[in-house]
Amino acid sequence: MVCCKSCYSLKVPGTWLEFDDLASSVSHFIDQSIEWNQNITKIKSKLELRQLDPHKFRASISCEGEYQEISLTSELKTEVQIKFQVCQTCSRQAGGYYEAILQIRTKRKEILDTAVDMVYNELDTSSSDFFTTEAGSVRGGYDFQLSSTDKARSVSRDLMIKLGGHVRETNTLVGRKDGRDLLRHTFGLRLPSVKVNDYLFIDEKVWKVTRLDKRRAKLILISAPYTQKTVEVDSLRNSPILDSPLDVQVVSHRDSEYLLLDPFTLQTVEARSPKDWEGEKIEALRYGNDTFFIWN
Repeated sequence: MVCCKSCYSLKVPGTWLEFDDLASSVSHFIDQSIEWNQNITKIKSKLELRQLDPHKFRASISCEGEYQEISLTSELKTEVQIKFQVCQTCSRQAGGYYEAILQIRTKRKEILDTAVDMVYNELDTSSSDFFTTEAGSVRGGYDFQLSSTDKARSVSRDLMIKLGGHVRETNTLVGRKDGRDLLRHTFGLRLPSVKVNDYLFIDEKVWKVTRLDKRRAKLILISAPYTQKTVEVDSLRNSPILDSPLDVQVVSHRDSEYLLLDPFTLQTVEARSPKDWEGEKIEALRYGNDTFFIWN
């Protein structure tokens, strides 16, 4: 069998199969090498491995099956010689190979950290042929050198859908192979400075971001008349973002009239709940000298 010494992938016709360790790779090779009579049913096999040296395993295989309702067993013994090579993925990683650059830019560190974590999570959960040869912080954002143009495009669009913003794709000629141009793609992802569930202070009122869609944001007013509107994300660039809300303690209430403890001033204040409000939680935001209550 032919195996990658770096990642233990097993070479099969046309591709490499990934495994976590050498024993798993050898076990799969042996299991796929067993030839079964086509009339045998209820096939089972149990494998015991012993490593003789770095290039050789000894295997004992107990095989079971049924032929016309007759139970049959067979004991196989063999030795597997391993030839180590370097698979294409490990070779590319060692050589610093990359097809695309993903550039993430935003003015807000919290959003940048979220986006970077999402990219690393995609790298961790994808097959080994999707990797980054170099990644790190740059001024105003974070850059990844990625092994796959298609995956880089997919990741950048997924980030745009979940976090808003927009993607600009460009490419540069880096050479020719077999008469074809070789292009390296750059995906410039610009994320907004706001995110879903942010509270913004606009025109003396507090609005909540409920949705981001590329360059547009959907907002809802947290107080009566609870109107909604959709605006360009760029128009929110200078809107103050309020700190996370604090829980509010209810001192007493009768019908829609409430006496609340302001968590910022620690003073009791009178407030009126929204019509037909049946929620269980009240929160408060602070901007300047004013406290704004959220009826959840």
